[in-house]
Amino acid sequence: MSAALAQQQQVKIPTSGRIGNVTSDQQQVLTQFWRMLLDLFADSAPAIQSTKNSKNYLSRKKTTDAIAYDSSSPDKYNEFRELASALELYSISELRQAWWRLISFDDPDGILLRFLRARKWDAHKALAMLVSTLKWNLQSGIESIISDGELGLKQYFEAKRMKGFDHQLTSGKSFLHGFDKEGRPICYINVRHHKKDDQSLEILQKFTLWTMETSRLMVAPPVETACLVFNMDGFSLSNVDYQYINFMIKCFEAYYPESLGFCLVHCAPWVFSVVWKVISPLIDPVVASKIKFTNGANELLEYISSDTLLASLGGNNTWEYKYVPPKSDENARMADTKTKEDKLRIRRELENKFEEITRKWLADPSPANVKEREELKKRLREAQIQLDPYIRARTLYHRIGVIKDDSGCD
Repeated sequence: MSAALAQQQQVKIPTSGRIGNVTSDQQQVLTQFWRMLLDLFADSAPAIQSTKNSKNYLSRKKTTDAIAYDSSSPDKYNEFRELASALELYSISELRQAWWRLISFDDPDGILLRFLRARKWDAHKALAMLVSTLKWNLQSGIESIISDGELGLKQYFEAKRMKGFDHQLTSGKSFLHGFDKEGRPICYINVRHHKKDDQSLEILQKFTLWTMETSRLMVAPPVETACLVFNMDGFSLSNVDYQYINFMIKCFEAYYPESLGFCLVHCAPWVFSVVWKVISPLIDPVVASKIKFTNGANELLEYISSDTLLASLGGNNTWEYKYVPPKSDENARMADTKTKEDKLRIRRELENKFEEITRKWLADPSPANVKEREELKKRLREAQIQLDPYIRARTLYHRIGVIKDDSGCD
């Protein structure tokens, strides 16, 4: 086990509502969520209907637990409308495949618990949020971003004659390095390197999604979140990009729920207060509570150890970011279609088995069914580890030895 993973294993699970720390009431909502999700996957004829009492319902032939919601209740990102749209645009099979791609290396229960926490343990709202996210994943091309990698993204933007993608990688404006005191991977953002006109919003979005999907490889249970450090040294109003800020807010609130541990805004100058007055009302209070303003190394050291914190920010870590471009043969395994299909088949079979045992577990949560289900989680993760090099382009962090092919990190 690497030192980083050893550090993570020592981290205590922070609050209830997570794997290994679920109350009986939370467990009931989780099982309700699973029933609704599996009913959705089993159905082939979804439809949106309205009833006389002005509440909308998603009625399905095989579903006894309808997804009900009050159209007058707050729905910041129109998730029930997005749910209906997803069911019109995509088949149940496509949504189910998107669900399992979303799981990737993660614990399926852990992912559902994230959505439940984000929607305050309302299973109907959590399912709407989840299906909305699956639709967004399909439309934003997450799968292609993962499989194409840095070189593929560069070629994509060159074909569109859009400049600026290389700058995201080479400038040091944003990178992953080390873990905070709670075992969370740290993403540093050097705001002074960002100028809105240096690249299109699409380039920023795809680079951000590539970074977020890469950071998921650095998270090991019981840790579920990441730490962001916005280094505001040298910040001026020329660095402000409200469109991109809105995109990041939506990512953390709607598409990567409960994935932010802390966001440390470090050494913000007085002029940033003008920007903060504009953006702070847009942020959900739960997400806003995770934003901390720090000044000086001592305040950063409350969250990050001195051996981990970069020397440029007052720590003892002399590591400096340097981009290492892709090697010509690093993705050779992705061309081995036979092995890829074999490993995909193994993963798909395990996904089917996990859904089957989950249905049994919902009907009979006996120790035997619980044990079999937990064993299948381990097998799913191992199958994903074996499959990953055939469906994911190696990243900068693979090349510099931070991410290992066995999913370990240094």
